[in-house]
Amino acid sequence: MKKIVGLTLGIACLAGALNVHASTSAELIVRGTIKPTACNLSMTGGGIINYGDIPSGTLQQTAFNPLAERTTPLSVSCGSTPMTFGLRFVDLQSASKVSGILNALGSGYTETHNYGLGMVSGRRTGGFAVTLRDLRTSTATLFPIMRVGSGGWQSSDGKVAQSPSQYSWRSGTAISPASIPQLTGTIAVRAVINRAQDLDLSRDITLDGRATLELSYI
Repeated sequence: MKKIVGLTLGIACLAGALNVHASTSAELIVRGTIKPTACNLSMTGGGIINYGDIPSGTLQQTAFNPLAERTTPLSVSCGSTPMTFGLRFVDLQSASKVSGILNALGSGYTETHNYGLGMVSGRRTGGFAVTLRDLRTSTATLFPIMRVGSGGWQSSDGKVAQSPSQYSWRSGTAISPASIPQLTGTIAVRAVINRAQDLDLSRDITLDGRATLELSYI
């Protein structure tokens, strides 16, 4: 008597002594998933920018109060596989924005660069700006580029506008994302505290700016 073995999920079909019809075919299923190379995004120190204690007496009553720049290293590693990828920045405290506050940092900033610093007692604490700097691969210097949504790429000075703006980097003269296996750089943050007259200085005020960095493949 003939034995037929099916390879579908390891099920064996066996014609035995019972009076049944033997199967003359079996289905072979081949499965698997092709996944893109996984890139790992990280910031030294967990991406925390700490301004420490700020005495309330040092704040100007009727003007915005810019703080010194702070930085944190940024790195993206895709193993040994060159990839084209970019970053989007999403403000998680957008409801706390103070209109016009980044004017205290000088020219070149718009409301798209304004990230909120949270609220205390219903009063808005301030804002901060983000800049990408010192972008490199292991062998070359990179230059920031950006686009809005799915629009065309254009040169950037590194000032980071919020999503839907997306940031990447070029390695040559062509304004298009470079295919690279890893990236290092610096995220520079400059915070601005609101006018003292608009804050509740009778209590501690915690700077609570939060933004998500989203890595996407291009």
